[in-house]
Amino acid sequence: MPNTAKGGDLNDATEVVLSDEVLRESWDNLVTWLLSKQHHPGVLSIPSGPNTGLYARVTKDHLPFGVALDVLEAGVRKPITDISIDKATEGTSWTYAHERRLKRLANWKDGNFSVRGGTKDELASQMKVEFTEGLKLVGFDPSSPKHAAYFKGTVVQMFDALEKDGFKFKGGRDAKLREVREAATNKLAKRVTAAAELDASKLEI
Repeated sequence: MPNTAKGGDLNDATEVVLSDEVLRESWDNLVTWLLSKQHHPGVLSIPSGPNTGLYARVTKDHLPFGVALDVLEAGVRKPITDISIDKATEGTSWTYAHERRLKRLANWKDGNFSVRGGTKDELASQMKVEFTEGLKLVGFDPSSPKHAAYFKGTVVQMFDALEKDGFKFKGGRDAKLREVREAATNKLAKRVTAAAELDASKLEI
Protein backbone atom coordinates (compact mmCIF):
# COMPACT_ATOMS: atom_id res chain seq x y z
CA MET A 1 0.00 0.00 0.00
CA PRO A 2 1.40 3.42 -0.93
CA ASN A 3 2.34 5.77 1.90
CA THR A 4 1.15 9.32 1.47
CA ALA A 5 3.15 12.06 3.15
CA LYS A 6 1.87 15.62 3.15
CA GLY A 7 4.75 17.90 2.31
CA GLY A 8 6.03 19.78 5.34
CA ASP A 9 8.26 22.22 3.51
CA LEU A 10 6.31 21.80 0.32
CA ASN A 11 3.13 23.59 -0.64
CA ASP A 12 0.30 22.53 1.67
CA ALA A 13 -1.60 21.18 -1.30
CA THR A 14 1.29 18.96 -2.38
CA GLU A 15 1.22 15.28 -1.53
CA VAL A 16 4.18 12.93 -2.01
CA VAL A 17 3.15 9.35 -2.65
CA LEU A 18 5.89 7.01 -1.41
CA SER A 19 4.93 3.91 -3.35
CA ASP A 20 7.35 1.04 -3.86
CA GLU A 21 7.64 2.13 -7.49
CA VAL A 22 8.61 5.71 -6.56
CA LEU A 23 11.11 4.54 -3.92
CA ARG A 24 12.62 1.97 -6.27
CA GLU A 25 13.10 4.60 -8.99
CA SER A 26 14.57 7.07 -6.47
CA TRP A 27 17.04 4.45 -5.25
CA ASP A 28 18.01 3.58 -8.81
CA ASN A 29 18.70 7.26 -9.55
CA LEU A 30 20.77 7.68 -6.37
CA VAL A 31 22.89 4.61 -7.12
CA THR A 32 23.44 5.74 -10.70
CA TRP A 33 24.46 9.22 -9.48
CA LEU A 34 26.81 7.79 -6.81
CA LEU A 35 28.59 5.50 -9.25
CA SER A 36 28.87 8.25 -11.88
CA LYS A 37 30.95 10.30 -9.42
CA GLN A 38 33.65 7.65 -8.98
CA HIS A 39 37.18 7.81 -10.40
CA HIS A 40 36.15 4.96 -12.69
CA PRO A 41 32.47 5.76 -13.42
CA GLY A 42 30.18 2.85 -12.69
CA VAL A 43 32.47 1.23 -10.10
CA LEU A 44 33.13 2.12 -6.46
CA SER A 45 36.50 0.55 -5.59
CA ILE A 46 37.26 -0.16 -1.93
CA PRO A 47 40.88 -1.15 -1.17
CA SER A 48 41.37 -4.25 0.97
CA GLY A 49 44.15 -3.02 3.22
CA PRO A 50 46.94 -0.56 2.37
CA ASN A 51 49.13 -1.33 -0.64
CA THR A 52 47.75 -4.84 -1.15
CA GLY A 53 46.58 -4.31 -4.71
CA LEU A 54 43.31 -5.98 -3.71
CA TYR A 55 39.96 -4.23 -4.13
CA ALA A 56 36.30 -4.94 -3.53
CA ARG A 57 34.50 -3.39 -6.49
CA VAL A 58 30.91 -2.31 -5.99
CA THR A 59 28.72 -1.99 -9.09
CA LYS A 60 25.03 -1.36 -9.62
CA ASP A 61 24.41 -5.12 -9.47
CA HIS A 62 25.52 -5.07 -5.81
CA LEU A 63 23.07 -2.31 -4.86
CA PRO A 64 19.56 -3.48 -5.75
CA PHE A 65 16.54 -1.86 -4.15
CA GLY A 66 16.37 -4.75 -1.68
CA VAL A 67 19.46 -3.47 0.20
CA ALA A 68 18.34 0.17 0.27
CA LEU A 69 16.98 0.22 3.82
CA ASP A 70 19.96 -1.69 5.27
CA VAL A 71 22.47 0.53 3.48
CA LEU A 72 20.76 3.74 4.59
CA GLU A 73 20.36 2.62 8.19
CA ALA A 74 23.93 1.29 8.44
CA GLY A 75 25.19 4.53 6.92
CA VAL A 76 23.56 6.42 9.77
CA ARG A 77 24.21 4.03 12.66
CA LYS A 78 27.72 2.74 12.00
CA PRO A 79 29.67 6.03 11.87
CA ILE A 80 28.05 7.04 15.17
CA THR A 81 28.27 3.73 17.02
CA ASP A 82 31.91 3.28 15.89
CA ILE A 83 32.78 6.13 18.26
CA SER A 84 33.08 4.32 21.60
CA ILE A 85 35.29 4.28 24.66
CA ASP A 86 38.50 2.30 24.78
CA LYS A 87 37.68 -0.58 27.13
CA ALA A 88 41.38 -1.09 27.84
CA THR A 89 41.83 2.45 29.16
CA GLU A 90 41.14 2.80 32.84
CA GLY A 91 39.15 5.77 34.02
CA THR A 92 37.59 6.55 30.64
CA SER A 93 34.04 7.83 30.55
CA TRP A 94 31.22 7.57 28.03
CA THR A 95 31.06 11.37 28.28
CA TYR A 96 34.07 11.66 25.95
CA ALA A 97 32.67 9.25 23.37
CA HIS A 98 29.23 10.88 23.58
CA GLU A 99 30.72 14.33 22.99
CA ARG A 100 32.54 13.05 19.91
CA ARG A 101 29.30 11.51 18.64
CA LEU A 102 27.53 14.85 19.00
CA LYS A 103 30.43 16.57 17.25
CA ARG A 104 30.07 14.19 14.30
CA LEU A 105 26.33 14.90 14.11
CA ALA A 106 27.10 18.62 14.11
CA ASN A 107 29.45 18.08 11.16
CA TRP A 108 26.67 16.25 9.33
CA LYS A 109 24.33 19.20 9.84
CA ASP A 110 27.01 21.39 8.24
CA GLY A 111 27.04 19.08 5.23
CA ASN A 112 30.35 17.45 6.11
CA PHE A 113 29.87 13.68 6.41
CA SER A 114 33.42 12.50 5.83
CA VAL A 115 35.22 14.11 8.79
CA ARG A 116 37.31 11.45 10.48
CA GLY A 117 37.73 13.23 13.79
CA GLY A 118 35.13 11.05 15.44
CA THR A 119 36.71 7.82 14.24
CA LYS A 120 40.05 8.53 15.77
CA ASP A 121 40.12 9.32 19.47
CA GLU A 122 41.80 12.74 19.57
CA LEU A 123 41.97 12.69 23.36
CA ALA A 124 43.70 9.30 23.49
CA SER A 125 46.16 10.39 20.82
CA GLN A 126 46.95 13.60 22.68
CA MET A 127 47.33 11.67 25.95
CA LYS A 128 50.01 9.55 24.29
CA VAL A 129 51.78 12.72 23.07
CA GLU A 130 51.71 14.24 26.56
CA PHE A 131 52.97 11.09 28.27
CA THR A 132 55.65 10.55 25.62
CA GLU A 133 56.99 14.06 26.23
CA GLY A 134 56.96 13.39 29.98
CA LEU A 135 59.00 10.21 29.56
CA LYS A 136 61.54 12.06 27.44
CA LEU A 137 61.85 14.80 30.09
CA VAL A 138 62.83 12.26 32.74
CA GLY A 139 65.46 10.68 30.51
CA PHE A 140 63.75 7.90 28.54
CA ASP A 141 64.84 7.62 24.91
CA PRO A 142 62.44 6.10 22.33
CA SER A 143 65.38 5.25 20.06
CA SER A 144 67.04 3.17 22.79
CA PRO A 145 66.35 -0.59 22.62
CA LYS A 146 66.18 -0.51 26.41
CA HIS A 147 63.34 2.03 26.43
CA ALA A 148 61.59 1.33 23.12
CA ALA A 149 58.78 -0.74 24.66
CA TYR A 150 57.74 2.19 26.86
CA PHE A 151 56.76 4.25 23.82
CA LYS A 152 54.67 1.64 22.00
CA GLY A 153 50.88 1.36 21.80
CA THR A 154 48.33 3.32 23.77
CA VAL A 155 48.95 5.21 26.99
CA VAL A 156 47.66 2.21 28.92
CA GLN A 157 50.07 -0.11 27.12
CA MET A 158 52.89 2.33 27.90
CA PHE A 159 51.87 2.27 31.57
CA ASP A 160 51.80 -1.54 31.49
CA ALA A 161 55.30 -1.76 30.00
CA LEU A 162 56.73 0.56 32.65
CA GLU A 163 55.04 -1.28 35.54
CA LYS A 164 56.18 -4.62 34.12
CA ASP A 165 59.77 -3.40 34.54
CA GLY A 166 59.16 -2.29 38.11
CA PHE A 167 58.48 1.44 37.64
CA LYS A 168 55.92 3.08 39.94
CA PHE A 169 53.76 6.15 39.40
CA LYS A 170 53.81 8.87 42.04
CA GLY A 171 50.33 8.96 43.58
CA GLY A 172 49.36 5.72 41.83
CA ARG A 173 48.49 4.65 38.31
CA ASP A 174 44.95 6.08 38.24
CA ALA A 175 46.13 9.45 39.50
CA LYS A 176 48.81 9.59 36.82
CA LEU A 177 46.29 8.64 34.15
CA ARG A 178 43.98 11.47 35.28
CA GLU A 179 46.92 13.88 35.23
CA VAL A 180 47.83 12.90 31.66
CA ARG A 181 44.18 13.14 30.55
CA GLU A 182 43.81 16.61 32.06
CA ALA A 183 47.01 17.78 30.34
CA ALA A 184 45.77 16.39 27.01
CA THR A 185 42.31 17.92 27.45
CA ASN A 186 43.83 21.33 28.21
CA LYS A 187 46.13 21.11 25.18
CA LEU A 188 43.22 20.26 22.87
CA ALA A 189 41.16 23.10 24.34
CA LYS A 190 43.99 25.58 23.70
CA ARG A 191 44.27 24.32 20.15
CA VAL A 192 40.56 24.95 19.54
CA THR A 193 40.84 28.45 21.04
CA ALA A 194 43.88 29.26 18.90
CA ALA A 195 42.08 28.07 15.78
CA ALA A 196 39.07 30.23 16.62
CA GLU A 197 41.29 33.29 17.07
CA LEU A 198 43.19 32.78 13.80
CA ASP A 199 42.25 35.22 11.05
CA ALA A 200 42.58 33.14 7.93
CA SER A 201 41.07 35.75 5.61
CA LYS A 202 44.49 36.84 4.26
CA LEU A 203 46.03 33.37 3.95
CA GLU A 204 46.87 32.14 0.46
CA ILE A 205 47.14 28.39 0.11
